[in-house]
Amino acid sequence: MKLLLENWRRFLNERMEFGEGFEKWLHGENPSGEDVDSPKFRLGHTHCGPADIDRTCLSAYGFHKIGEGAYRQVWKLPDNSDYVLKTATGLAAKSADTAGARRMNQAEADAIIQTGYPELLPKFYDSAKDYSWIVIEAVKPYPEDDVRLWIEEFFPIFSKFLAANKENEEFKWDGDTPEEFFQHYTHARIDEIRRKDDEPIVLTYALGGPRKRKEFEENLPPLYHRLLEMIEHYNLAWWDIRSGNVGKASDGRFVVLDLGWGMND
Repeated sequence: MKLLLENWRRFLNERMEFGEGFEKWLHGENPSGEDVDSPKFRLGHTHCGPADIDRTCLSAYGFHKIGEGAYRQVWKLPDNSDYVLKTATGLAAKSADTAGARRMNQAEADAIIQTGYPELLPKFYDSAKDYSWIVIEAVKPYPEDDVRLWIEEFFPIFSKFLAANKENEEFKWDGDTPEEFFQHYTHARIDEIRRKDDEPIVLTYALGGPRKRKEFEENLPPLYHRLLEMIEHYNLAWWDIRSGNVGKASDGRFVVLDLGWGMND
């Protein structure tokens, strides 16, 4: 039996390098290496089974918790920092809504595969059949207290335009940070799209007039238009495009980490 599991684990590792610790957790093998038929099997924790998402079991296998929200926890894999595990064990899900947390995992996995915007989202790799856990690409978020860095790297026109119009009395967002300007402009654009205004007067006025708006929007990168399209089409939360919830993938992509998939149904 041990040989069979080792061969299966070797096959999985050739397909996807999640690491030895992940494979042992997935199959319920003892992390210390004892034979699965040994009396010491299952860690000595009788409640731990294969792919158990209990935090005690995950910690025993070497997973390290790096984040927690209302519905899900995020765990760094024991042997491979390129991937993270999202489990349906967030603060609210522990006592109230595990089905909702699993639904969020499923919606996120489906969205990554099916939305047509895979370049804007962490890559999806694997999941439990009931979506109690999913494995996705690890992306380091920009620090929550830095509201400029991701803007300046991917959407620099927001910082430049804000600075250039600091003394412009006709510009209505002179008190915003670059991140707030990004969010408020995005909100206004979505409102325009949904109302299908023939004369988008409100936003044009807020930007300082038609000439200023043209100057600003001619410098928006194609990435912004893709992001706006995804947010509007799927009715996602524009306020969640922020430091701490956006990051840069290992291949240099701008990535949105969590937009509450499944919670707008």
